[in-house]
Amino acid sequence: MSPIFLTFIANYQQAGGLEWPSFSFPILLATLALTAFILLRRYRSRRQLMDKIAELETLSDAGRAIVASQLDLNALCEMIARQAANVIDTSTFQIGLFEGPIYKIHYWTVDGENQSTPRYIDLSDGHGLIAWVRDSQRSLLVEDFQKEMEKLPAQPRYNSENPPRSAMFIPLVGRGESIGILAAQSATPKAFSQRDLSSLTILANQASAAIENAQIYEQERTRAAHLELVGQIARQVSAINDLDELLYEVVHLTQETFDFGSVNVFTMDPRTNQAVLQASTIQGLQSGSLRIALGEGLVGSAATGRVTALSNNTGLDRRFIANDLFPNTQSEICIPLIVDQELMGVLDVQSPEIGAFTNQERMVLEALAAQVAIAVNKAGQLALQREQSWLATAQLQVAETINRSPDINALAESLVRLTAILVGVNRCAILLWDEESSTYFIVAAFGYSAQNESQLQEYSLAIGDWTALDAVHIGGEPLTTEQKPPWQAISTRDTSAPQKGINILLPMISAGRVLGILLANFTNHAYESLVGSRQELLKNLSNQAAQAIENMQLQIAQQEEAWVNTALLQVSEAVNRLTDLDEILYTIVRMVPLLVGVRSAVILIRDEQSQTYLAGPSHGLTEMSQGLLRSFEVDLSEFPLLGTQDVERIGPDAEYYTFKLPQWMDVVMGAETADIFPLRARGKLVGVLVVGPTRSGRPLTGRRLNIVTGIAQQAAIAVVNDQLYKESAERSRMEQELEVARSIQASLIPDGAPDIPGSSVASYWQAARQVSGDFYDFMQLADGRWAMAIADVADKGVPAALFMALSRTILRTVAFNRRDPAEVLQRTNQLIYGDTSSDLFVTVFYAVWDHDSNKMTYASGGHNPPVLVRRNGKVSLLSSDGIALGVLDEVKIDQNEIKLRAGDVIVFYTDGVSEAMNEDYDEFGLERLCMLTQNSRQGSASDIVQAITRAVDDHAGGTPQFDDITLVVFKCITAK
Repeated sequence: MSPIFLTFIANYQQAGGLEWPSFSFPILLATLALTAFILLRRYRSRRQLMDKIAELETLSDAGRAIVASQLDLNALCEMIARQAANVIDTSTFQIGLFEGPIYKIHYWTVDGENQSTPRYIDLSDGHGLIAWVRDSQRSLLVEDFQKEMEKLPAQPRYNSENPPRSAMFIPLVGRGESIGILAAQSATPKAFSQRDLSSLTILANQASAAIENAQIYEQERTRAAHLELVGQIARQVSAINDLDELLYEVVHLTQETFDFGSVNVFTMDPRTNQAVLQASTIQGLQSGSLRIALGEGLVGSAATGRVTALSNNTGLDRRFIANDLFPNTQSEICIPLIVDQELMGVLDVQSPEIGAFTNQERMVLEALAAQVAIAVNKAGQLALQREQSWLATAQLQVAETINRSPDINALAESLVRLTAILVGVNRCAILLWDEESSTYFIVAAFGYSAQNESQLQEYSLAIGDWTALDAVHIGGEPLTTEQKPPWQAISTRDTSAPQKGINILLPMISAGRVLGILLANFTNHAYESLVGSRQELLKNLSNQAAQAIENMQLQIAQQEEAWVNTALLQVSEAVNRLTDLDEILYTIVRMVPLLVGVRSAVILIRDEQSQTYLAGPSHGLTEMSQGLLRSFEVDLSEFPLLGTQDVERIGPDAEYYTFKLPQWMDVVMGAETADIFPLRARGKLVGVLVVGPTRSGRPLTGRRLNIVTGIAQQAAIAVVNDQLYKESAERSRMEQELEVARSIQASLIPDGAPDIPGSSVASYWQAARQVSGDFYDFMQLADGRWAMAIADVADKGVPAALFMALSRTILRTVAFNRRDPAEVLQRTNQLIYGDTSSDLFVTVFYAVWDHDSNKMTYASGGHNPPVLVRRNGKVSLLSSDGIALGVLDEVKIDQNEIKLRAGDVIVFYTDGVSEAMNEDYDEFGLERLCMLTQNSRQGSASDIVQAITRAVDDHAGGTPQFDDITLVVFKCITAK
């Protein structure tokens, strides 16, 4: 009995309550009620315990059944859902597994109705509750979405008008990673409890192990099947040598085994650097019908990066480019086919399902691609060997054809027919370049009617007639074009069916020169099937043809060269026999019409003084025309292209050009135009040879042009030799006259060491040219004194020498009857200024030595002040005011006087001494002259002169003498 009840009885008794018999019945009732309550509680606890045990046994049985099952994933997911229904309400239930960023739903019911699976959700962005459970690996119980929305760790991604109110999300974890999710949902709030979450978590743990085992089993089974497929495909394709058949088997066997949407194989086109479709499982898709550039789409990305390009959701992949040929592509994998680092092509597999390619399937497909690449390479090598063998045979046949051809025309005819047979062209033609006329001629054609071929052989094309031909001629590279050739109007058999197709123009080049062009016309289909070996054969054929044509042209050129040399030898012999220029030129113009068949020829000789062309010998002109020609001097403005500037404009090496003659010369030559051959020798234009039209009316080309060019060179040499002879004779005459003048001038220069009392005198005189403008002079005056003069005319050469002679004569004449040096120079200036009209002038230093007084009186007419070195080494200059003689009518000249002692030295000089330069343009200088005189003052006057001249020579080195050098040294020996 409880203490509370006993306490109640005791208190009641103390209060005078009932006696024992009175309350015994209530006590009994209370006891029974309490006992019943206790028994009920124990019953309920036992019942809950039994239910829990039953639930755990159910979960345990379900877990053992799940783990022990050997079902595939879809069946296993259905079994897990059935077992979960024993624990919770699974009316809306979902089981999904992760495949990379893709969430793949394997089982899904909504309100008790099964939904179609699989379904795919891309979780690449990491948003949503599913992604949160995957990343956190934590279960989530939501009792009411509307109340707990803001507290949720992630926002749900429902796309429904009736979203659920409550839900449970339990991660399936295997080996530490989330492999999937169990999710239960309900439209009722608080439909799931924490107990439901715990129960489903236990079931999820068992399901994780079962799913992981099923995945491993499925992967191994699939891998074994796929590897067996790879081996099967490898065995089958290794026995196939034809590339088209091989690729057909690859795509169809792959599709049958993997059950993908479409399988395609692309190979690389080396010409366009594109991936070209070669085989496909899609019906009606022909080989070559699809081309993909590098970097374009997933196929282009795989080819560019040379790594597998995988997209398990093409709708979210920027690399993917939709194509109507593959309308339902949701996943795509592109694997490059590589052998020895060479890209052979791309294996392209597409699927209509998102997330279709797992790592397992990628690995197997990459292994398959490696086998396919080897097989493709093997088939390509075999095809290449066959092509090379065929190419060698074809080239041998071409070489035999070339060797059998007797001339260029026969060679061209054989080559166009052989090209059609070997390469499969629609039409073919060979055009040869004619240097003389700057024109292409069709020498052979194939694929045209006989009448058209005959007409085409007379057809010619100049530069500018067909732009495609111009491009090949200038660039020297092959060209593929759809441009129609200009001769189409006469070359089509049926005028109602225009010539179509693609033209390939291949230059025939030898030694860097385009000799001709091989034109091959293909139909569009034939051009698309033109493989590398046939392209190579076309190039080799054009190269061999070029070499053969050059050899034949060289033989023809050698024959023509021999003929030209013979003709020029005749001209040279005729020229060498003659000495008179007119006779030589007449022989030349007479032989030009005989050798090259022109009607007339005229030589015009350039006169440098008048800047005109004078008429020389001519041939083929009437007497009236000859008289008219001799009466004119051709002015440069009337004959512009013969001017120096215009000749340089047409090029210093231009051999000839065609010129429209002036109206008066049109009458002389009897033609509106003529060929002009400049006469150049030693880089100088000395005349022109004007050649009239040929008797045949055709322009001068080839052999005849070479003859005229050679004759023009002979004429130029003759004119230059005559000019050189005349110049040499004139130069010899001038040298003789200058030598006479030098002798005369030297005779005017006195003895360099006169016997002047009390002194030692020495002198030096050296002209910069044959004659000099410097002079010195010694004169004994009537009173016994001695006058000395040194002068420098402001010029060089003959003018200075003549002015020097005049100045010396006037100075000597004036000095004999005047005593003072200043007076002598002033009078000399008046006479020079009055008697000459030239711009020349002379500087003079004039001094008078009086031995009796040991004094020297001097005056300067603008001359360099002499250097005075005293016996003790003191240096000074004998400066005196005065200007050069012959500049002004009246001049003022100062006079000065010095007293000399024994050992004093005076050096008279011209600026040729002080301004002598070396190769660095450094002058000898007055300071150096003073120092040299000071150092050598102890020697005689002759010794001092030698010291100065030797120093000047050493300073100048090999530099040519620029100015006349004159030097006089006066040394006082005795003094009274």
